Amino acid sequence: MNPGSDFLPLYCIEQAFVRLAADKPVRAQRLEVPEDVPRHDHAFHEICVVTEGTAAHVTKGGVLPLAPGDVFVVPPGEVHGLANVRNLKVINAYYLSEWLLGDLGLLWAEPGAVPLFLSRALMTFQIVNVVQFRLTADELAGVILELDQIEASVEAAKRSALSLRGSFLKIVATLSQAWMRADPSAATIAFRSEVWNAMEVIERAVQSGGLFSVADYARKAGMTADHFSALFRGQTGYGPMDYFQRRRIHRACQMLLAPRLNVTEVATEMGYSDAPHFCRMFKQHMGMTPTRYRAVYQA
Repeated sequence: MNPGSDFLPLYCIEQAFVRLAADKPVRAQRLEVPEDVPRHDHAFHEICVVTEGTAAHVTKGGVLPLAPGDVFVVPPGEVHGLANVRNLKVINAYYLSEWLLGDLGLLWAEPGAVPLFLSRALMTFQIVNVVQFRLTADELAGVILELDQIEASVEAAKRSALSLRGSFLKIVATLSQAWMRADPSAATIAFRSEVWNAMEVIERAVQSGGLFSVADYARKAGMTADHFSALFRGQTGYGPMDYFQRRRIHRACQMLLAPRLNVTEVATEMGYSDAPHFCRMFKQHMGMTPTRYRAVYQA
């Protein structure tokens, strides 16, 4: 069975259901699934861990059986559903990509992590669509432990941001390793050295609130600006300045999730000439103003 290209969602799981927030950037919930789930998509990445029962996981690529130990990861906008549900119990997790992007250097060092959990946030194309794989018994027990810890931490009166991040990064590492073990070639991203070096330079500029010059970098790399820009776009989907602006906005999102700075101060910290320019760029990349972003996530 292959649902084909007309496999469209009947509804979307959005923020009102997920309830992510500045102090709850990742959520996990145990669910009993009593019946088939119609095809739908999500505004956020979904991680689903099957703990009991069986079902058929339906995506545009086809149908795969689900049993305890199976995991699937669904990027935003991808459609899926569940059929032939039998005594199914799962743990679902959702997260803010902008929050996870604060650990980008660490995630690049873990093979599979960026394609599995962040590629849509970083590139114009999705490296992977819906991904499904199986955990060992020990991996499953560890992931369940960390997911339960996440939700306990989120619901606690005094939340530990460090504990929350640590638990989720453990899950990211375990799932990335299990996926790569199942399909080692699926997540290969082979950037040319000029592109990878530029991404590292951009990352340092973003973290310091500095600027990035295409002309300066291209000259140091021994290329024309046009050649370098075409090379960068061909591998990431973005021109280097577009990518730089996108990473600046991701960093700004992390700052907006904390109440310490107002919008003008965030703009200054990120090196923007003024708050209106920052607000225009933010809306272009995030689809809402910085003030609205803060309101949505209750920062």
